Amino acid sequence: MGGRDAGTTENANHRLVRFFCICLGTLVFAYSLLALRLLFESDGITATDGLLTLVRVLLGAAALAIIISPPLIAKPLGRQITLLGTDFEAGYASMSTKEKVRLIVLVTMVSLLLELVMIRWLASVFPVFSFFKNFTLLACFLGLGAGYAVSEKQPCAPALVLPMLALFVSVITLLRYDIGAGNGFFTGLPMHEQTSINIDMDRLDWLSLFAQSIPVYLLLAMSFVLCACICYPVGQLCGKLLHATDALKAYGLNLVGSILGVLVLFVMSLFWLPPVIWFTAAGGILLVFVLSRDVRSPIGIASFCVLLTVLAWPVQPETQRIYSPYQLLERMAKSDGLMNILSGGSYYQKVFNLAESHRSIESAEDRYVRTYYEFPFNFKTKPERVAIVGAGSGNDVAAALRMGASHVDAIEIDPAIIHLGRSNHPEHPYDDPRVTVHINDARNFFRTAQQKYDLIIYGVLDSHTALSHASNLRVDSYVYTREGIDEAFRLLKPDGVMSIAFALPNESLGFKLSHILQGLPGAGKPLAIRVRYDSSTTTAFVVQKGRDAVLPNMEAFAAIGFTDVSQRYAQPYPEASIPTDDWPFFYMVSRTYPTSYMIALGMVMLLSTMFVRKTIGLNDPIERGYLPFFFLGAGFMLVETKAITELGLHLGGTWFVIAATIVMVLVMAFLANLIVQRHAFQRTGLAYCGLIVSLLVGYFYARNHTLIAFASPWANLALSGVLLTIPLFFSGIIFSSLIARASVNISTALAYNLMGALFGGLMEYNSMYFGFAFLYLLAIGFYALAWLFSRNPGIAWARRLNIPRTGAAS
Repeated sequence: MGGRDAGTTENANHRLVRFFCICLGTLVFAYSLLALRLLFESDGITATDGLLTLVRVLLGAAALAIIISPPLIAKPLGRQITLLGTDFEAGYASMSTKEKVRLIVLVTMVSLLLELVMIRWLASVFPVFSFFKNFTLLACFLGLGAGYAVSEKQPCAPALVLPMLALFVSVITLLRYDIGAGNGFFTGLPMHEQTSINIDMDRLDWLSLFAQSIPVYLLLAMSFVLCACICYPVGQLCGKLLHATDALKAYGLNLVGSILGVLVLFVMSLFWLPPVIWFTAAGGILLVFVLSRDVRSPIGIASFCVLLTVLAWPVQPETQRIYSPYQLLERMAKSDGLMNILSGGSYYQKVFNLAESHRSIESAEDRYVRTYYEFPFNFKTKPERVAIVGAGSGNDVAAALRMGASHVDAIEIDPAIIHLGRSNHPEHPYDDPRVTVHINDARNFFRTAQQKYDLIIYGVLDSHTALSHASNLRVDSYVYTREGIDEAFRLLKPDGVMSIAFALPNESLGFKLSHILQGLPGAGKPLAIRVRYDSSTTTAFVVQKGRDAVLPNMEAFAAIGFTDVSQRYAQPYPEASIPTDDWPFFYMVSRTYPTSYMIALGMVMLLSTMFVRKTIGLNDPIERGYLPFFFLGAGFMLVETKAITELGLHLGGTWFVIAATIVMVLVMAFLANLIVQRHAFQRTGLAYCGLIVSLLVGYFYARNHTLIAFASPWANLALSGVLLTIPLFFSGIIFSSLIARASVNISTALAYNLMGALFGGLMEYNSMYFGFAFLYLLAIGFYALAWLFSRNPGIAWARRLNIPRTGAAS
């Protein structure tokens, strides 16, 4: 992670900008080519189409010139880039120590907020970023880590952030809302092991999938580099500021800023604020508190205005856009005037008017839809109490009320969906006094529910696009596990019925659901009926407590297109591929090592190497004394991931729980830092022992949830909280103890730590084969390596840094 001296890195910012321009130009050139393809495929060309295509071609030509000959852009901008660095360095030198210390909190807050905002925004614009867990996060770690590594060796130019951010957002917006709207260029999912609701995976071989996914791979690769470039100056500034005070205090302030960054996004998510507010918060803090004294601040102001203009531009004025805590929802109108909801640009939900007063004039489609929604009530007529998970905009709830349910518990994780249902469903099911709405995830509701049900209905849950910004899991991952469905089944009354409907993108999902239902204790033989709602593969799986599920009048349903496929899904299926709480990957076809992900991660490693060469340089050897920080970062990333998934399992995978978990992780690290600052804990060897033991206990608990349980749910919650936070507390003590050493440069230590976190993020994908408990074993290995490299001072701390810093000896 070492860098060159300042004399040989004088043009590092120039190289960064050239790299940024080449990658951005590649996206623009691809935009131009795709626009030409659309033009040639269109039936008719208007004068407006021709003019727009000409503009796109000119943009593509300019981009190609930049890609082929980078000096075309580097030379005109070279002087300005140099001035951005020298002007900021001059202003920074005149700052007081007190002001620099205050800026540690603000700039760290901006760095984390910018990271979270880009993760969430990209996932809302192109849902493919939701499938590639941590992809944008890893890019931000790369940029921040590289910036930390050279914070004292290169001129810092934070004014580059806003121009790069404005250009990046503009190009991504063009790709999504100009040529990307409705043509499928970027909706392909380049994963052979996973399924998608919008792609028939059974009909795609590897070669066809790769050919279809070339635009997606290009988008992922270039966005990865561009996000790293944007974060690089911020990381560099953070690293520079950390030397304004002693290392332990600086790290504590760094953690405070990180906590504030999470809380700011939490508040914005709470009120469903749009991206223009997200970026206003991140860019505004940078502009007001960091660039206010910079003589080049007009560049930042102009870029900030462009950024907000692009984000606020009404790209689809006929569409209501709501940014819920989970996803972008777009409300449109169907041909009959009723609501149609898109998520991430793809069909998500639609409402129907199936009221009795409307029956005389309903269409053939509406009659079929009515049959589908009322189908579960053929097994349980006029049920006393019904639970509907994935209640959505209200179609299932309205059907339950029409069929005489005395009480309905409607469970929906996304509050924005409920809001749209209340406002736009013609039958107004959520206004009925018989309905109780629960904003919760289905798994947590069933875990905490006290009442019994006559009928439990799973709506067509699908959260492919509803990925929280830091959860690393689709929010319904724990709903379709063996344990999750078993918990719901136990809430049925004797003779109660459970119905699970799913639009099967792959036959494997049908086998999984059928085999889970077959194995439920006390359940009769399940029934699988192909109902073909919204998809030719939509299937309802029905199981009844105490007896075989039997559909009366099957001949009548067969006449309208329903098909009994129970025998097909009763065939044997590998037990290892049935989703469990440890391996909750319902959408994976089978338990196999995710080769498609490995291809993408190989691309990440290649791009990371190129980025490091352009910024840090690879001439100096690795600083062995900083390897403990690398391994601590890798272990911390894995334990944090496990903490988020585990608390999501116990408390519900809601955005609120995820945000609270991240804050708790940072608070534990802050408390550990505070203890070390006050010299209350001096022995890192004892902390390592506590860390390893706590991870082993956590691993045992993750594999045996039912063996360690109390009668009180609050006691179980307290137990989970302790088991999840103790490892992070011990690792925080170790990290703070190490940076307190006089020979450690804090910015270099954090650079190694962030690069380690990037590596840990890559290793997290092993859970897709081995399960989430395996992450504990990986973390133990990384922490053991950190201990090994920090035990022998004669080896681990042989190399000394020659850069003096405040509060520590050289």
